Amino acid sequence: MSKLKKMEKRIIFKESKANKFFFISPKILIIIGLLLLIIFLSMFYFSSPQICKENEKPIIRMYSTNTCPHCIWIGPTFESVVKDYIDKNKIVAHHWEWIINNQGELVGVDDTLTPEFEGLMPKEEEEIFKKFSPSSSVPAFVFGCRDFRIGNKFESENDIESEKKEFIRLIEDLLN
Repeated sequence: MSKLKKMEKRIIFKESKANKFFFISPKILIIIGLLLLIIFLSMFYFSSPQICKENEKPIIRMYSTNTCPHCIWIGPTFESVVKDYIDKNKIVAHHWEWIINNQGELVGVDDTLTPEFEGLMPKEEEEIFKKFSPSSSVPAFVFGCRDFRIGNKFESENDIESEKKEFIRLIEDLLN
């Protein structure tokens, strides 16, 4: 080993020893950043104290596509939870799903909670989606125009029951 290489090693060793409490490798910073991003993207956020309602009932929304695996994972649970509240006449709910064919072309948009195929999303629903998901990311959830979330909080653990409890908690909070 050359003298220059030995000197470089000593300098690096001394610097790292002196800064051992303050030095974080770039790889660790990237991992921390990604973890914070995942946490940030999977939480419900409070938007406004005002709750949007229709016929005095809070409006609950999910936006998805038929090709999104995360949407497919959470869709049936969302629908099951909101249908219970719809049947009790406590909420109004929509699950807007963009239908994409095998060629990647948009076929239409459907509110999967209604028996008919809508084909188009009403303009006001598009505006709400753009407001709460400016990057057009799905799945997107909007609970009463007050709480919103992009993505699934518990999907990485495959914990659908915790997702269900979270939906119920948010709806109950809107009703009380």
